[in-house]
Amino acid sequence: MNEEDYHYTDLLKAHKLFCEIEGRWRFYDAYMESRNQDAWFSSPRVPLKEGLLLFGFIQSWDPNFKGELWKFLQTYEDIFEMIKDFIGETILQVNLTSPMKNTIAVIFDRIARCTPGGRRYESTDTSKILHAIVPKFFVMWEDEIRKAIVGEGRDGRCYAFEFLPKMQKLAQKFVDSYIKEKGGNRESALNDIEFMAKKPIAKLLDEYNYVRYRKKKSLAEIRAVSL
Repeated sequence: MNEEDYHYTDLLKAHKLFCEIEGRWRFYDAYMESRNQDAWFSSPRVPLKEGLLLFGFIQSWDPNFKGELWKFLQTYEDIFEMIKDFIGETILQVNLTSPMKNTIAVIFDRIARCTPGGRRYESTDTSKILHAIVPKFFVMWEDEIRKAIVGEGRDGRCYAFEFLPKMQKLAQKFVDSYIKEKGGNRESALNDIEFMAKKPIAKLLDEYNYVRYRKKKSLAEIRAVSL
């Protein structure tokens, strides 16, 4: 297998390596176990407890995060009618139409400006917030990942029109490699991969990107990991 090939075990091995070299994975797991998914879409008024849990998770990963919770909760009410349309979507199977990508760009930019006076643009942490709200669809990024995959763009349009489509294609390649080896269809293959890792594929893509582009691990190093 050469570097141009994609194999589903690369995701599983990157996940294992990620957990070995990045201790903050525990913050993610603790948050996901504590959150109430239904609270986010039952009403535009998110319970304060859920907002505190979310921002606590973001700050545990990024102590420099400058988002304001009250401003985010107010913004969430404003964008609720847009973001609720993503309930049940997955990065593998969603139809990323231009109108959908425009909506994502608007949502992304609105959340990224939830800072004092809107002066700071929280690009990295906005991707984390969106992933926390719809974890099977939105893929997180950070500076090293973003620059390696899409270059210098960091706004909502770049995330929606460049980054997410590339993540969808990458997910499809990993899932298709499973089908080629094990059989089945994309839905069953996705379920099997996520069951093995105990993580949604959107999170596995983030970990794969993090290991490769933040920690600078080559595919050969990832593939040397034993499962």
